[in-house]
Amino acid sequence: MRSVLPLLFIAIISLGSFQTAFACSCVFEPGKRSSAEINTAIAKEFNESASVFSGEVVALDILTVKFRVITMWKGDALEEFTMSTGTVKLGEDLYRSSSCDYSFKVGEKYLVYARWAENNQLIALSCTRTRVLSNELPDLNELQILNPDAYRAPARPQLSRLDRTLGRRRYA
Repeated sequence: MRSVLPLLFIAIISLGSFQTAFACSCVFEPGKRSSAEINTAIAKEFNESASVFSGEVVALDILTVKFRVITMWKGDALEEFTMSTGTVKLGEDLYRSSSCDYSFKVGEKYLVYARWAENNQLIALSCTRTRVLSNELPDLNELQILNPDAYRAPARPQLSRLDRTLGRRRYA
């Protein structure tokens, strides 16, 4: 018994010395929702967001993600849009991120509902309606109703493989 007490004491002290870690927890209502309920959720998300757009990720680093905008329903009409990944630099080689920050991949297209973070930067959170862009998303029709005058970025010219290799652009 005497040999167990010191080990127990060390274990308790060790547990108290670690920083607390929190997992991201999203609250959703279970079950199938009606079209009206989905549209209400989309409108609510639209109103709570600072910027709502679809775009393709063209660059990504630990702190920022850059999009080529396809459609901007809310926010400044830009062809390219850069926002925070949610990761914050705390010091030399020291960063803080959250499991609630949305994880993007270069080359993927997304529908993004961006919000202001504490550090006054726009971020996308995993508990929002931000997701990989798909024509089946009910959001697209509802966003057209919410903002029929949405900004649509000009289509980029299609480049042949040779043109891409040589860096040439062909305008039809």
